[in-house]
Amino acid sequence: MKRLELGGTLLAGSLGSLLVARSSWLEADDPLRTTAILLPFLVASFVALGRHARGLGARRLPPSRRALELLGLGGFALALAARPRLGLEGAELPLAAAGALLLALVVGSRLLAWRPLLGRELSLRPAGVFFFLPLLAYLAILPWSTGQRPPDGDEPWYLLVTHSLAYDFDSELTNNYHQGDWKGFLSRPMEPQPGDPHGRGGELYSRHNALLPLMLAPAYRLAGKWGALATMAALAAALAWMTLRLAARYFPSQPAGALLAYGLLAFAPPLLLYSGQIWVEVPAALAALVAIDAMRALTGESAPGPAASTEPRRRRWRQWLVLAAAIAFLPLLKIRFMLLAAPLAALAWWRTGRPWKVALVLGAALGALGGGILLHNQWLYGNALKIHSWQEVELHHYTFGQYFLGGTGLFCDAAFGLFGCAPLWLLSIPAGGKLLLRRHPLLLDLEVLSLPYLAIVVPRSEWYGGWSPPFRYALVALPLLALLLVPLAEERRRFGPRFLLAALGAVTLALTLLWVSVPGWTYNFADGRTYLLDHLARSFGADFARFLPSSVRPRLASWLWPPVLAVGLPALWWWPLRGRRGRPAAWGTGVVVALLGLLIVAAHRVPTGRIELEDAQVVKAGGHLFPDPWVIDRTRYRGGWVLLEGDRLEAPVVPGGRRLRLALEAQLMRRHPGPVLLELSAGETVLAELTVTTNRTWRRYELPDLAWPAVRSLRLSLKRGPGSEGGNAVLLDFVELQWQ
Repeated sequence: MKRLELGGTLLAGSLGSLLVARSSWLEADDPLRTTAILLPFLVASFVALGRHARGLGARRLPPSRRALELLGLGGFALALAARPRLGLEGAELPLAAAGALLLALVVGSRLLAWRPLLGRELSLRPAGVFFFLPLLAYLAILPWSTGQRPPDGDEPWYLLVTHSLAYDFDSELTNNYHQGDWKGFLSRPMEPQPGDPHGRGGELYSRHNALLPLMLAPAYRLAGKWGALATMAALAAALAWMTLRLAARYFPSQPAGALLAYGLLAFAPPLLLYSGQIWVEVPAALAALVAIDAMRALTGESAPGPAASTEPRRRRWRQWLVLAAAIAFLPLLKIRFMLLAAPLAALAWWRTGRPWKVALVLGAALGALGGGILLHNQWLYGNALKIHSWQEVELHHYTFGQYFLGGTGLFCDAAFGLFGCAPLWLLSIPAGGKLLLRRHPLLLDLEVLSLPYLAIVVPRSEWYGGWSPPFRYALVALPLLALLLVPLAEERRRFGPRFLLAALGAVTLALTLLWVSVPGWTYNFADGRTYLLDHLARSFGADFARFLPSSVRPRLASWLWPPVLAVGLPALWWWPLRGRRGRPAAWGTGVVVALLGLLIVAAHRVPTGRIELEDAQVVKAGGHLFPDPWVIDRTRYRGGWVLLEGDRLEAPVVPGGRRLRLALEAQLMRRHPGPVLLELSAGETVLAELTVTTNRTWRRYELPDLAWPAVRSLRLSLKRGPGSEGGNAVLLDFVELQWQ
């Protein structure tokens, strides 16, 4: 009867979606049309899932919470249906944000209500609702995010290979480019990526392996782009479920902490952002978790109880088979994942008592697999690494600065880092310290999995030049980073933890709503800056970026923030106050609001020390960015702004005194003979005129003693010098101001 009831609910939702799709009140180009069509099915699915969870032992939602959800759902549906009559044309963005907030309420309510499903001891078979809840959330945001941000980065080529496999049953793309098969998922023309390999007969191939497209091809054949994206959502949901299963291996008696880790991983960035995009890191992370789970099962380290006892000997070979398959899957997915597969194989051998037969079999299998991949690439494409070189994996070519900026940037970079996209992940810092003191095996597994891989990836600027959401190249380690948080739930009643959870949680929720509502803002690769900070800079006419770290454009904050966070967060976490004293949640939220206000005040009050002339708060009258937008590997260039004769820049300045020393770095881009004059003015007062002479070479120009009038702007104007034929330009990097 229950199955019939659940089936009837889902059938009713499906019929409702069909009726909405056939109705005429939705325009074909309405950006919320697909969301409106999917809404009845999603509502029915959440209702059915909730009933199933209650049948398993979950709590009922409080009446006030159910009323709030119904009120929000009714208002959202009414706004979708009656936008023209309500005067809400063009209000799609606020409606999308409202829908994301409603979804957050629905998900958060169910996570709290489903806590009893985890019991007092975690099971190795978490309830299926913990897979379907994130899957429904990912499907809910998919129509809007896909409509606002078309496939980007490597995604179109993965989809084109998927199309070729689904319809041509091969991965050769010559005919697919010629026929325009990309028109099914991309509106702009599509060409081979630079460096894509060619076959011996001139065939066109993609640099990307075919394993992920093979996984997507069946759903793509059935439902096109939407089928492929739904498959990626299912893989992301499986990753979240598998993390909850693995929590039973490491922390079997801490279900509350496991729920915290699961919730953060599944419903916060960056996994939330990847759930509707096509990147190999999601299935790679899933394969790594499957391998670790099989390894822990082989060592008998699992949750207590009949379902979690040590595997019988007759089943050990099955665990070895699962382990071997997961390890082999990684390099087949992407050759660089051999740096994950080999350490996992070594760790499995070590954890299982170092049997020599295992070492021989795993070593021979990985060697044969890796050698076969290299030989295949060499024979077919003429390069064993397709488009890369062996020099890229030689560590001695990289400096300490590259390692520091790359490693800290993966976490701290305001545009591309983990903490920048969801600050709640900052809790992994005190969590890692706590497990280090306990010498917990999770830390060793995390290090073995990620350090050899990151040692190659981190120093290369490719990690922030790959056109992808934040933390892409370390996403494989994200589930284990989430599991670090499990023991922190033991401390959640103390002042420090509750304060940090409230403060970081509030900012994370706000940023998550922003990233879901404006999905293009997670692709910060056009100029290496941050869309959010640029928006604030334009809105307030002030430099906010100087206070936050960046590894693409290093500044003082890039070096200060990592040690400050490493010391300050554990100190706050273990703050000595206990109990309910001080209302820590209210304090945390209040401090966040105060800090945001302080940031705005500081941007207008802290004296300006350096002006990056390409920044958004600098008003441009002519000229253009250098290097051009979307040029990858931007650290190879000294970014700046090119001024042509007659152009000018005006930058806001917060004075720090009446006199100053000014320095700027520039180079002449000569096209015709003759000098070029760069005029520097403070308001209407001309400070100096510089003759820029060094062609295509950077030069530092210093003005040691200038009087600064009572103004708050610096203007740079490029003028034609005496006898010049005109047409010259100057590339400006930055201006330094030392107040006296």
